[in-house]
Amino acid sequence: MDQAGILRNFIQRVKAMTELDEDRGEDNFGSDFMRLRRLSTKYRTEKIYPTNVGEREENVKKNRYKDILPFDHTRVKLTLKTTNQDTDYVNANFIKGVDGPKAYIATQGPLPNTVIDFWRMNWEYSVAVIVMACREFEMGRKKCERYFPSRDEEPLSFGPFRISCESEQQRMDYFIRTLMVQYNDVLQSSHLLL
Repeated sequence: MDQAGILRNFIQRVKAMTELDEDRGEDNFGSDFMRLRRLSTKYRTEKIYPTNVGEREENVKKNRYKDILPFDHTRVKLTLKTTNQDTDYVNANFIKGVDGPKAYIATQGPLPNTVIDFWRMNWEYSVAVIVMACREFEMGRKKCERYFPSRDEEPLSFGPFRISCESEQQRMDYFIRTLMVQYNDVLQSSHLLL
């Protein structure tokens, strides 16, 4: 199936999922989420897809949640080293897409101690678009460390990375920001959707 066909099927699926299941009184997104949660628990408890690297003592502090770990067979490995203490671990997995087995990366919102790892990953894999699927704070709890400045703020530095916001467009429920990332005097651009 070509990419246009895949996108048409996806749009039809999303439209179908927004309709309420009258028998159960819930939307299909909620039931899909619960199904994924059950599968995740099964994969973890039955070790169908091991998460041994994320469970290592030295990596535990890099995981926002103890039960959301990257699968060993699809985890993102970092080779870019900014210090001698850097490891290859980041809580992130590659996701298959129409462009191959490493079309996308899913990662947790960075912690204070993983922001540099987050930017190492984005730099190493030349990430052009970042979709932030959570807010910095949700229901009074911090869900994600701030890893970018707003348009009117000074650039932020995380280790050897300097992040500046070149443009910012506010939409109804989100922002689109163009970020410039500088590492060793080399610039790279990313688009951030919030």
